[in-house]
Amino acid sequence: MARRLLVGISIVGALAYASVAAAHDFFLLPEQFTTPRAGTVAIQATVGSSFPTPEIVVTADRAERVNAIGAGSPRVRIAGAGAKALNLEVTGATAGLLAVGVASKPRDVEYAEDRIPLILEEYRFLPAAAAAVDALPRPRTWKVSSRRFAKTLVCVQTCRDRSAAGRSFSAHLEFVGHRTMANHFRLLAQGEPLANYPIDLVGSDGKRQHLSTDAKGDVHLPESARGTMMLFAAKLERPKGAERFTLDLTSLTFSRT
Repeated sequence: MARRLLVGISIVGALAYASVAAAHDFFLLPEQFTTPRAGTVAIQATVGSSFPTPEIVVTADRAERVNAIGAGSPRVRIAGAGAKALNLEVTGATAGLLAVGVASKPRDVEYAEDRIPLILEEYRFLPAAAAAVDALPRPRTWKVSSRRFAKTLVCVQTCRDRSAAGRSFSAHLEFVGHRTMANHFRLLAQGEPLANYPIDLVGSDGKRQHLSTDAKGDVHLPESARGTMMLFAAKLERPKGAERFTLDLTSLTFSRT
């Protein structure tokens, strides 16, 4: 996967409320967001409802693509399953920002009527997408093809070289950073900025702030946002003429001092 990072991120707005995260997010958790030296970078791939605590192992057979971008010649491999996460190891990275991404294999699922309201509460979609689910004949069986992508940004010794933040892994739905500013991001769908779209910012205390991208698809973190954080977005579509919806889930983990 290759990553593209776009510039010019402006402030997003607004509507922030603090609530304990209840969503089951797929995210990457580095052993350290800033490593003291170049060498092996250890990262966990996990699913959890209390970010940044790892809870559920993402099994190796569910990983479709595992890639790294950064200074030097970074290579990432699956090192095996731990108790609560899939262990990844990156070697060959030199000083600068390192980006690592994991895409899971698409999974077809069917949600019965009693599960549908829970899913619609867990993830934030555009009103038209939620209305399409609501319009299904009752009792509903909601057929979904789910795709997950998780990404993390790690400073190897230093983050003075942030060129990796400006590159995309070409995921279906993906956050990219900024080459010079650590508090600017952009949400891409199929490589294009996704404007006026709901996103979540989750802090190390597990609380979520509900934000939105602006007209350019840009996100500017609040000045108070510090420490370990995760950006999260979900996109739901019903392709024309298709019975099955497509659900894309994406996360980006990073640290801001």
